[in-house]
Amino acid sequence: MIVIFAIVIQGAIWLADSVFLFRSEIKDVNEIQTEYIKAQLKERVASVIDYTDYRSRETEAVLKAELQSRTYEVYAMINNIYESNRHLKSDEEITKMIKDALREIRFNDGRGYFFIDTLDGDVILYPVFPESEGENIIDLQDDEGNYTLQDEIELVRTQGEGFIEGYWKHPYSGDDLTYKKITFVKAFEAYGWYMGCGDYLNEIEKEIQSEVLAYVDSIQYGDHDQQYVFLHDYEGVELANGVYPELVGVNNYELEDIYGSKVFQEQIDLCQSQGGGYLTHYWPDPDGKGVHKKLTYVAPLDKWGWVIGTGVDVSELDQRIWEKEKELKGFIITRLLILMVILLVISALTMLYIKRFTSKINKNFSVFRDSMIAARQKLIPIDMSTLDYEDFSELAAVTNSMTERINELIHYDELTGTHTRRYFKELFHKAYISYPKRIALISFDIDYFKRINDTYGHDIGDVTLKKISNLLLEKTADLGSVARFGGEEFIILLEDVSIEEAILVAENIRFSIETYYIEEIQGSITVSGGLAYSGQYDKDQIFKQADKMLYEAKTLGRNNIKY
Repeated sequence: MIVIFAIVIQGAIWLADSVFLFRSEIKDVNEIQTEYIKAQLKERVASVIDYTDYRSRETEAVLKAELQSRTYEVYAMINNIYESNRHLKSDEEITKMIKDALREIRFNDGRGYFFIDTLDGDVILYPVFPESEGENIIDLQDDEGNYTLQDEIELVRTQGEGFIEGYWKHPYSGDDLTYKKITFVKAFEAYGWYMGCGDYLNEIEKEIQSEVLAYVDSIQYGDHDQQYVFLHDYEGVELANGVYPELVGVNNYELEDIYGSKVFQEQIDLCQSQGGGYLTHYWPDPDGKGVHKKLTYVAPLDKWGWVIGTGVDVSELDQRIWEKEKELKGFIITRLLILMVILLVISALTMLYIKRFTSKINKNFSVFRDSMIAARQKLIPIDMSTLDYEDFSELAAVTNSMTERINELIHYDELTGTHTRRYFKELFHKAYISYPKRIALISFDIDYFKRINDTYGHDIGDVTLKKISNLLLEKTADLGSVARFGGEEFIILLEDVSIEEAILVAENIRFSIETYYIEEIQGSITVSGGLAYSGQYDKDQIFKQADKMLYEAKTLGRNNIKY
């Protein structure tokens, strides 16, 4: 009786423990899957926010590049008119031909135009105010009192070309506010003129906003493309979504779910008070026979007064939890019956087996636990020979594949095969410890790379980047490390070299690129470079100095190394 009682007690404890573990599993499944869903939603929104931040940072650079490119094109046109006719026609006739050619040219939805002034301040061409042509406006001031024409003339006299910022009332804005306008000017030496064009920065931002809205409208994901990202403003007006275009432009500020929650108001309040987060709302099924639960993540785009978010139906997860609970009840009944019939026979064998089994399981989990702890410092593969079960081996294989891919992404740029910016700085730190006074950094930038993209397309631009990066890797194979620092900019680390050796390497690379024929663009390209040496600058200054020298190399006409 003592033995039977002990076995029954042990069986009851085992059953209770099984129930506890089962319930813990249900809880873990719920928490893990919910956190996974939350992470997916947040990542989806974060990717769009990153895209908007990137495009916003590029606003001024994009505008400047466009203005410069357009001015260069028109400069080439009027220079061709001049060269083709200077021996055939009078200066007055040539001037008229140039003015007639430029007067009707417009760009950027009709806002942009080209102007020509003399270096004395006389207006040669002003298409939007032709009655001013022939007048002298040397004392022209913008809304903040800057003598913009005098600044333009000074810039042209000293540098030949460049950018000028002015602040004016926007003729198409419909308000009385002052807006920043960027203008690019370039000298036309033949007649002592300078020409240029400009545009308002806020207009480019509007175009970027439109681009973001179009991008969000195109996003559809999930099983049947029923999930989407949405955008609405702080007034509750729907701006974009990838599934319900009929809702765009509709004000949903008062929209409620079936329990009366003000959906848009809660989203706006969460973004303004906490910087975004998760919300749960309940909606009727399309057939009207049930309710589905939707988990939504929202985040603010405060610079534009927008809310961005995405959501997913989690009713299926609740259904799975309910099924698990049902399964638990069946499990309890079944285990009670089995326990009464066979517990006396198998108790001893079971205890022996459990002891052996749990020992191996714990051992296998220890391998994964130790691997995860080690991953805080360094991502290393799991030794699969230490695992006892096939399932753990398969999981380890997937984990090792992921580890290998993560290390690859951390260390190498996918397009060019050079090191990433982040890993390059780790290499620099290690090199600086070994050779604090014998390190050189060479920063290279492809000259006029935008023309390649504009002329041949981004695919050819990528091919060009790959070929240049291959050439850099070849030229520095035994000398140092190469990294892509962004766009068309590369940086090279040379260890244990003198400044003379570093200069020789830099010039060799520049000459090799200049003479390297690229079949896809039917020609060659050039690079500008900036060199900084640790013997002259400390650890915190050397990157800035290399970048500064690169800028000076570009300013001096490109295709040279500045050090």
